[in-house]
Amino acid sequence: MANEHRDWEKIWFFIMLALVIAFTGYSYVSIANGTSATYRYGLPLGSGLPKHLPNGTLVVYMLAVQWAFIPQNATEIIYVNGHMENISVPQVIGYAQGYNPGLSVPYIKAMPGQPIVIVLYSNNVDHGFYIQLPHGTQNLNIVPGINSYAFFYAPNTPGNYTFHCSEYCGVGHPLMYGYIWVG
Repeated sequence: MANEHRDWEKIWFFIMLALVIAFTGYSYVSIANGTSATYRYGLPLGSGLPKHLPNGTLVVYMLAVQWAFIPQNATEIIYVNGHMENISVPQVIGYAQGYNPGLSVPYIKAMPGQPIVIVLYSNNVDHGFYIQLPHGTQNLNIVPGINSYAFFYAPNTPGNYTFHCSEYCGVGHPLMYGYIWVG
């Protein structure tokens, strides 16, 4: 009777071992191929981007510092004769007055339904990028020295959509926010 229980334990052990190996292998292959949307300790996170960005995609490069998001520049992707070109569009970045006097808050102007890629990077501490849109939520970690990519479509409803830092980054953390201005 005691040997029968040990046989079942061995069988279940090998079944569980096979499942662990299978899931680990699948995760490794999906991260190595860039098809995983997860971020793990410095591995590239371009995996959330489509392989072929849609025509008219707005690409904004944004620096996250204590305690502000600072848009560096913006381009729009346009395909000419099958070749992708980035055209500078500085007029989509602006600053509005914040809740506190003297605080300027960045905003990004986008057309309704326009695809947007925000390339996020930090040079000091861990930050986060959180935006809640009608069709879903984006929440990304921004690790110093490593680019993170947020890809989404601007909502079809005009208005302001607030993004903010989702990782506590110091005493000025509540002031770290901005807008996607759809209109």
